[in-house]
Amino acid sequence: MSNKTTISISTDTIIRTILILLAIAFLYVIKDVLALIFVAVVLSSAFDPLIDWLQARKFPRALSIIGVYLIFFLVIGGAIFLLAKPIGQEIKDISRVFPQYYKSINEGLTNLQNFGSSVTETEKNSPVSTTSITDIASSISQAGTSIFNALTSIFGGILSFFMVLLITFYLTVEEEGMKRLIQNMTPDRHRPYVAQLIVKIQRRMGYWLRGQLLLSLIVFVMVYIGLLIMNVKYALLLALLAGIFEIVPFLGPWISAIPGIFFAFSQGGLDKAFFVAVLYLVVQQIENNFIVPKVMGKTTGLNPLVVIIAILVGARLGGAIGALLAVPVTLALTVYFETFREYKKQS
Repeated sequence: MSNKTTISISTDTIIRTILILLAIAFLYVIKDVLALIFVAVVLSSAFDPLIDWLQARKFPRALSIIGVYLIFFLVIGGAIFLLAKPIGQEIKDISRVFPQYYKSINEGLTNLQNFGSSVTETEKNSPVSTTSITDIASSISQAGTSIFNALTSIFGGILSFFMVLLITFYLTVEEEGMKRLIQNMTPDRHRPYVAQLIVKIQRRMGYWLRGQLLLSLIVFVMVYIGLLIMNVKYALLLALLAGIFEIVPFLGPWISAIPGIFFAFSQGGLDKAFFVAVLYLVVQQIENNFIVPKVMGKTTGLNPLVVIIAILVGARLGGAIGALLAVPVTLALTVYFETFREYKKQS
């Protein structure tokens, strides 16, 4: 007598499964729109404490929002006004003189191969140096393209930029606007939990964004001053790269050091490259031991390895925008799971 196992799937289960799959597909289709909304949420989380601070000093909320927006536009506009032209000129100069650097470093590596009696004639004539330089040139070219794409595709154009500001304005113009919006889409029994969750996510995201911007600014200034003192060309562009890559823990500073050491070597040989490498090392030590504990503290609570993995996954799924949003998304998920565990213990 054989035993038969019967699996029964109700029509309701099939319909729910189909609806869930359709919802996932729909979210994937509108992922660019969701990215803009999420950027607006992050900006709103950063603006809210400043607006609340002004309100606590008897400024009307509308006037506080206008003031924060005005400061935001002044900072962004001032940065573009001061940095766009010199950075553009440095990029133009690099593209013009790069073949000379290629030749200079190629000759330098050839001299290194010829140094010492242990180097054989075969090793001297090998194409290792040319291949290495070609790889370096290709890597720098790809890095430059990736950075440019990351900077220009953050909002996906002027229209997307203003859409982000418009959504941010909507979320901030009404006090606790984000919390109310999410609560209205939540069943009554879960609203207290959702309200607590939204407040925690907004607070943590705001701390992270403000801390990250300040940290990047400090690193930018330190690297820029150091490169200027050492008379390294393209100091402004190299310092900007150091500030941008600061978002990636541990690996970011070393990635940004590669082009700095490369250009130092091409301009002044091993001596200059060594001192520039020391500069980046000193900046990283100052950052890790003094600046990060003061500026960031425990604002994220994320393991650096988790951050690196999140950025890699975000870049794979969403390109430059995915990489930029990886940390705040991971932060939101972390807060969600922490709050959910607390909610389960209390219920």
